[in-house]
Amino acid sequence: MNPMIPLLLTVAFLGVLLVVFQLVATRFGVMRVEQKLDRLMAKLGVDPHPPLSDRVKELAREGRKIEAIKLLRAETGAGLAEAKAAVEAYQASAGG
Repeated sequence: MNPMIPLLLTVAFLGVLLVVFQLVATRFGVMRVEQKLDRLMAKLGVDPHPPLSDRVKELAREGRKIEAIKLLRAETGAGLAEAKAAVEAYQASAGG
C-alpha cells in the first residue's frame, strides 16, 4: 500500500470537516440575522408574510395547496418555505 494514501485520506477528511464547520457557522449566522430582521420588522409593524392574491386564496380554498404555493412564489418571489407557510396559514384561518 502506498504510504501517501493514509495521509491523503486524512487531509481529505479534515477538508470535509472544515467545509461542514463553515456551513454550520454560516447557517447560524444567517439565523441570527433573520431573527434580528424579524424583530426589526415587528417593531416597525411590517407584516413579514407575502400578500396573497385572490387567485392564490382561491386555489388554497379549493385544497390545491401546491398550485397556490407555486403561484404565490411566482407572484411575489417568496421562498418555498415562506410561501408554504403563508398558504398554510391562510388555509388554517379560512377553514380550508
